[in-house]
Amino acid sequence: MSDLVQNLRTFVHVAERLNFSTVAAQSHASHTTIARRIDQLEAHFGTRLLLRTTRRLALTREGERLLDHARAVIEEIDHAEADLGGEARARGVVRVGVTTALGLHYAERIVGLHAQHPDLRIEFAIADWQDTLDEAGLDLAVRVGDPAPEAAYASPLGQIARVLVAAPAYLAAHGAPATPADLLAHACIAYGYGPARATWDIAGQPLRVGGPFRANSSEAVYRAVASGLGIGLLPHIQVSGDLARGVLHPVLSGCDIAPLTLSVTHRYARLRMPVRVRAVLEFLVAQFPHGPNPD
Repeated sequence: MSDLVQNLRTFVHVAERLNFSTVAAQSHASHTTIARRIDQLEAHFGTRLLLRTTRRLALTREGERLLDHARAVIEEIDHAEADLGGEARARGVVRVGVTTALGLHYAERIVGLHAQHPDLRIEFAIADWQDTLDEAGLDLAVRVGDPAPEAAYASPLGQIARVLVAAPAYLAAHGAPATPADLLAHACIAYGYGPARATWDIAGQPLRVGGPFRANSSEAVYRAVASGLGIGLLPHIQVSGDLARGVLHPVLSGCDIAPLTLSVTHRYARLRMPVRVRAVLEFLVAQFPHGPNPD
């Protein structure tokens, strides 16, 4: 039984990486050992699991079917080890949906997670317009606002301050707004897409702003604002460095702007969450930027 579990673990690693040499190096085993374990697994199930050529590896249809079963078996074993006091290791792929600004923040810190859990493989799906969990096939998804209705569970992350900013060149050419209503006369680089104008809630005033450019990506908005095109409303973590260096200047810094409230949605009850997913969730919570309000 122990050999079968080991072979299933090896199969999952090979299926995720599609490279024997990579798996061998990460497992501290020889290429021959990895190939032999796959051979033993194919003999056990009486079917071909991998198509192997000199150039590439690919899963057969049977291999794709076994992969789901193998992951489930391994996760159940990890749960049992953890429940009985063993040292369950976080292994395998964890797919995370995350917004642009927060994804870049976490990417700069992912090396610490890798050092703690070297058998984990993290995949970020970075997008400000997020698909549902089922559509994207994600293990975890960072959400702005209320959790998506299809998510069975949600873990709170915290809040991220937002700030109005503009490049010095834009402010020199057009002046700085003195009141929220003054924004209506300025080029506002908004996040969004579609026929309706964007609405910014500044100091309790909903303002339908417009400008020469908008995008459904906070990174695109940030770059347009940094170029001097107009004023943007962006997460503080995305512009804090530029504000400190004077590359961007705050606008209407005394006005109240509601922060972004974020959570992580997933499908797992806490006690049934796979070890690999729990490790990444704990990383997301621990490394969440609880920074000061930019005011």
